[in-house]
Amino acid sequence: MRLSSAEYEIMQVIWGKEGPASGSDLEPLSRRRGWKAPTVATFLKRLCEKGVLASYKEGGRRLYRPALSREEFAGRQARTFVEEWYGGHVSDLVAGLSGQGALTDQEKERLKKLLEGEFR
Repeated sequence: MRLSSAEYEIMQVIWGKEGPASGSDLEPLSRRRGWKAPTVATFLKRLCEKGVLASYKEGGRRLYRPALSREEFAGRQARTFVEEWYGGHVSDLVAGLSGQGALTDQEKERLKKLLEGEFR
């Protein structure tokens, strides 16, 4: 599942809320981006269709809540990336990063602990 940058920005706002979100919660983002209400409604509908967002009516208002947590979404994105670019082999991704000097000693230690089942 792919999100446009606009959809991702909307999800960032919704994930940052304690409870359900309404269209009015997106007004600061809408003003900054120059979006009109129908544009926001289209984004929200697409996010629901993609299964990232769920909507329901309450008291005449449409409310939205994440259907996936930020962590669940990130995990799916990471798996998709590894599938598409590294044939599903996480080890190839890590090898590519370490070969470019992109991993610090601290990151290598964290990976080692993760592989040993100790990382939290």
